[in-house]
Amino acid sequence: MNSNDVLPFVIFAGFLALMAAIIVFSVHYAKKRTRELTAVAQQIGLRFVGNNWSGPSLSAQHKVSLLQRTRGRFSNAMTGSSGGLDISVFDYTYPAGKSSITQTVAAFSQDHPLPPFALRPENFFDRIGDAIVHNDIDFDSNPEFSRRYLLKSPDEAGARRLFTPSLLTYLEQFQTIWCIEGTGSTLVVFHGGRSVSPSDLPAFLEETSRMARTFFASDGLRKPVA
Repeated sequence: MNSNDVLPFVIFAGFLALMAAIIVFSVHYAKKRTRELTAVAQQIGLRFVGNNWSGPSLSAQHKVSLLQRTRGRFSNAMTGSSGGLDISVFDYTYPAGKSSITQTVAAFSQDHPLPPFALRPENFFDRIGDAIVHNDIDFDSNPEFSRRYLLKSPDEAGARRLFTPSLLTYLEQFQTIWCIEGTGSTLVVFHGGRSVSPSDLPAFLEETSRMARTFFASDGLRKPVA
């Protein structure tokens, strides 16, 4: 067998070895992350329930949340309560083309129902799409918010009541734009496509909790419908 015959076998063997190394590393990383998150959950007063969890309670009337629009799986879930809010923090993995996306998500629930909405960073293609279908809710009072965020809702009037000028100004302060979704009495918060390291989880929970309380305390949430 000459070198030309051997080369394909060498390449194939190298490919198999690389794939095996990636799988071993992924399994090791996943187990390490679970161990560290279990320890962090105790530190921040949450109960670690792992992968044996079906997700937060979401309204079935309007499927505005990423958790409802994609077929994903939950892992490393932690649950508890703080300051009158039921809290869930978890990793969510869903398919995206030929790959998958994993991100850390925080979900907060309380007694006041939210209008259904989905808020995320606005990009160039969103602006092109909005010029055609006009489905982005903008606010003349806060052009900076409207420039940076894409807000969609099947209940535009309800969304406009919730997003008062003070709430819009609050959201404008963030350097990194969050993805925020309201469905039923649950608010879902995450950075798109980003998982949070165990060491950063306390800060993540603190910031998202503050955000949830700001939403649930919005004057627009309690205004009677005219």
